[in-house]
Amino acid sequence: MIHGGAGSFTPGSKEEFARRRACLAKSATKGFEALESGGSSIDAVETAIRVLEDSGVFNAGRGSSLTITGEVLTDASIMSGNLECGSVAGANVARNPISLARAVMERSDHVLMVGTNNLENFARACGYPIEPLKPSELRKKQYNDYLGQMSRGKLKEWPRNMKLVGPGGYSFRRSFENGDTVGAVAIDRRGRLCAGVSTGGRWLKLPGRVGDSALVGAGVYADELAGAASATGAGEEIIKVNLCKTVCDLMKMGADAQSACDAAINVLSERRGIGTAGVIAVDRFGRYGASRNTEVMARAFRFSLMKRIHVALLPSEANPQPTFESRKALRF
Repeated sequence: MIHGGAGSFTPGSKEEFARRRACLAKSATKGFEALESGGSSIDAVETAIRVLEDSGVFNAGRGSSLTITGEVLTDASIMSGNLECGSVAGANVARNPISLARAVMERSDHVLMVGTNNLENFARACGYPIEPLKPSELRKKQYNDYLGQMSRGKLKEWPRNMKLVGPGGYSFRRSFENGDTVGAVAIDRRGRLCAGVSTGGRWLKLPGRVGDSALVGAGVYADELAGAASATGAGEEIIKVNLCKTVCDLMKMGADAQSACDAAINVLSERRGIGTAGVIAVDRFGRYGASRNTEVMARAFRFSLMKRIHVALLPSEANPQPTFESRKALRF
């Protein structure tokens, strides 16, 4: 299962919706094919997220948002159900940050590595190709639009950060209607779980800001005793409730994936307000869940008991209804 951001619904062109649907479907297809060919849940999550990063459509990889100073700085993390994990933050080193996060998990003794220079050195040591991301023309246009809004006093987000802009401080839209952060969760034939997430971060963030996508427990978590979860939305709010760890803790206590997602989002809404986040999950029995307190959360599903990919992009589109067979607890 994958997600492509949570936020408000903004009507767009038919072409834009078609691109997003096609990209979500392709990501879910590639991830599922990785499982069907005998790959691990880690392979499936990385494969699915790389498709979204490469698309330029979502706020990750080639489509990353820009900082207040006009830079691309990405966050990503991946975690396996055996509690192995890797994260990168505040860096512009790799075309696919999710793959660099996997390298941190598998090639180093660390969990989280930060900063472009540090990760360039790490990538060289691993023989990983260094491919800095450049802002697309669309992102440049959005950035300039937001600068215009700022100069007219129209921006309402980051109220304290905005006081740091100007002489002696930082030199710099979108009101965060749609996070566009991407993520995936998977369970493979052997019952191994994995979750991953990748993002360019929130628009006009301060350089050095680290969001939930780089933080294990907040934007991502996986535990073979419970399940796997991946979040999207306002990172600062997700961090404050440790959203994905909360989902997994509920699954560990016996809740199915959908109930755990619903309960965790309810906690977030009560403590931090609505319009803040969404989360997807799969539990250790292979049952899926997705919940949000935003108007929309782009997502796509493909499980072995489903006959075709289900893509949900519009506010009216619900999760697929499980068949009788998929309601059963799958034991590995």
